[in-house]
Amino acid sequence: MDVVGLTPIIPVLFAFGLPLTSIIIKGNRKIIQAYALVGTGLTLISAFKLFQLAYSSDKPLIYTFGKWVAPIGIIYEVDRTSALIALVTAALMFLIAIYSYRYLEHEEGLEWYYTLYLGLEAGLLGVLLTGDAFNLFVMIEVTSIAAYALVAFYRGRRDAVHAALKYAFIGAIGTTMYFLALGILYGAFGTVNLADLTAKVHGMDFPLTGAPVGDIVVASGVALALATWAFLIKSAIVPNHFWLPEAHPAAPSSISAVLSGLVVNVGVYSLIRFLYTVYGGELAPGLAKVVGTLGTVLIALGAISALFGALMMNAQRDVKKLIAYSTIMHMGYLFMAVGLGTQLGLQAALFHIINHAIAKALLFLAAGMFIHAAGSRDISDLAGLGRQMPVATFSLAIATLSLVGIPPFNVFFSKLLLFNALMEKSFALAMVIVVSSVTALVAYMRVLYRVWLGKPSREVVMGESGSMAFVVLLLAAAVVVIGLAAPVILQHYIEPAAAQTMDYRLYIQTALEYASRLKIL
Repeated sequence: MDVVGLTPIIPVLFAFGLPLTSIIIKGNRKIIQAYALVGTGLTLISAFKLFQLAYSSDKPLIYTFGKWVAPIGIIYEVDRTSALIALVTAALMFLIAIYSYRYLEHEEGLEWYYTLYLGLEAGLLGVLLTGDAFNLFVMIEVTSIAAYALVAFYRGRRDAVHAALKYAFIGAIGTTMYFLALGILYGAFGTVNLADLTAKVHGMDFPLTGAPVGDIVVASGVALALATWAFLIKSAIVPNHFWLPEAHPAAPSSISAVLSGLVVNVGVYSLIRFLYTVYGGELAPGLAKVVGTLGTVLIALGAISALFGALMMNAQRDVKKLIAYSTIMHMGYLFMAVGLGTQLGLQAALFHIINHAIAKALLFLAAGMFIHAAGSRDISDLAGLGRQMPVATFSLAIATLSLVGIPPFNVFFSKLLLFNALMEKSFALAMVIVVSSVTALVAYMRVLYRVWLGKPSREVVMGESGSMAFVVLLLAAAVVVIGLAAPVILQHYIEPAAAQTMDYRLYIQTALEYASRLKIL
């Protein structure tokens, strides 16, 4: 098995092995933590190797399960976009695993926490690497089930169980809609392999599965509408956002960071794969109209989400709910960019996915240090704690300034790219970025002011865990470094990734060449 297939398998193996290992070691917490770090660390090494291979290759990387090539078997087809987001995902999962140990030092069930955590990582990587629409459904389900269970980690708390059930219910509706979309695509095109689908959408031949059946414009329209609605749910875009402000705060802060920084990317990434690869490039007039209409809907819902999220941030007393609404705002930006259907829009979306993931994880983890010390998520209960927790305060400040879009931090540059991409479409759309950012700034500054300069509601002595402080300082450094190096990152990593994702002919040809090399087709 090469590194393409190995990357999501590593966390799967470690997840399955942890319950038995926990019994053998009699629940020793330090060994469980070391086990989780080895699992996430090896996954990070594999993801880094995959990233190197993807960027040194002129074409996507292919992995076949059991040597069954497309369209017969399920394949992984990894381009630079997949590899880049997978590397960021694996790096954040490793760092958050370090942070989790001290955050959960008083909690029982650490072995189940890390089992689900590793399962969640496997699902996320599977979503990013797969080249098969049905396998994408399976990987989304793996991600979702692990996420539901982790939201309910504090199972003795009513709000956590309620939030997890609501999240699971609406999430199940979303995946059911995506499954229905798969049925329609299979009925019309006779395949769910993404390269094969791409070929048939563009009127090109692909072996074995034959020609499309029926009206592919109608089939594509219905399937894309269902799939997009599912992705809107997964990324919490208005009006499918209502589960997120309850689910993300109810989870442990470490999981909130994963949910808001990484899990919401599942919907955006899946949509990019469908709109920019499968239905990208030159299309027949009927299909082009379907994709154009869908893009307009995405831009409208994204703009509403951005403004709604920013406004709701100012109405929160719970610091984690405030951050959760910030996630809705940023997901709105991403859907607006994806809806543009342009190369600049895709570049902006890719860069913002990465920057938002890092900055949002930092914000949740920094806020989590205060919550861990004070035992409360209420902003008024955190007043004045910042003077006793300088590392957490510094990290909170870096994360908020970055997410608002203050230079030279990383999010400023992706917001600038978003602004330029939206300006190509409309000045009013570009102003959504400005208005929502200014609105969010008020909410962020209220939190910073209360935490740093507020009068404490009670006399307490706070400390900062070394491992938690290490993780947030590392992420804060990443926010600064990526910001300072933004032009280089854009030129060498973002632009090549966007160009390869939009090259649907290369995506098809790579799958075909691999099959021919094995002399199966």
